[in-house]
Amino acid sequence: MSDIDYSVVIRTTGKAKEKYNNLLQSISELDPLPKQIIVVLPNGFDLPDERLGWETYYYSEKGMVTQRLKGIAECKTHYALICDDDISFPKDFVAKLHKPIEEGVAELSVGPLFSFLPQKGMPAFLCMIMATAMPTLFHKDRYVSVLKSSGYSYNRYLVLRENHYYETLSAAWTCFYGRIDSMKDIHLEEEKWLDVHGYSAFDDQTMFYKGYLKGIRTVVVADALYEHLDAGTSRKGNDTAVTYSKIFNRIVFWDRFIYSQQKTLLSKAISKVCLNYLFFMDKLLEAVKYFGKQTSKEHMLIKKQAKKDAYNYLLSQDYQKLSVIG
Repeated sequence: MSDIDYSVVIRTTGKAKEKYNNLLQSISELDPLPKQIIVVLPNGFDLPDERLGWETYYYSEKGMVTQRLKGIAECKTHYALICDDDISFPKDFVAKLHKPIEEGVAELSVGPLFSFLPQKGMPAFLCMIMATAMPTLFHKDRYVSVLKSSGYSYNRYLVLRENHYYETLSAAWTCFYGRIDSMKDIHLEEEKWLDVHGYSAFDDQTMFYKGYLKGIRTVVVADALYEHLDAGTSRKGNDTAVTYSKIFNRIVFWDRFIYSQQKTLLSKAISKVCLNYLFFMDKLLEAVKYFGKQTSKEHMLIKKQAKKDAYNYLLSQDYQKLSVIG
């Protein structure tokens, strides 16, 4: 394989243990090898015991977005593989992801991660009726499209053959590859609201969809398969922040990247109906769970507060000062 001027950037808390070790093993076998391995930890956290010996370590404020941005800022190569600390991949993984970028097809690329999609059966059915995620009807040439409800539609049945690409408007942020300049051009540092409440819900959809709105194309390389081992360290003991952020960040994402992008009063009205339908169905499901003793009143109150705070944030000067997209 010819040389590629790329780095690997890892966001971690240093606690993924054997899963992080599997990632390091995968990196050590890549062909070609990266020029640099950049590891970003939250301030005050210990370095991981698992090491290859040629990593460069940096610290930043804790946050899925903040740590990734720090790694991107420190990257000196033209390209980078940005990844979490709990994945593994084959030795030709970067070579496959680099090809559509080298061909000028896209600026960013990802491998398909089917575990990112709703599980088949009841979970997928519930997501569909709630308009959070549904099988695509119209875009068979895409992996994921973004819906006016702030949810997404997906194509689970990709043709997994060599040199076959699918456009995508969102993807799992677990692992992506691309031009460093294009990553910087998205200006994700403007979206600090993603990290504010302790869990960065919608970080992946915000990055890829904002990139799409700015003309930065992402493709799925159909045969660039990898494994997500899911250490889940960002969610452990963090239930309140996860619940709150999923509501707060959804509303901000919807207003900033969907509602504000609509050009007519009718399309704006349709967008409002779609979001209100999603929240109506979510409230209905919460009520069923509550009476079935599967959730608590406190959980429902967290969601209610998050919704109130999000709409207040949309009226704030901080939000109004954010740059207009498009």
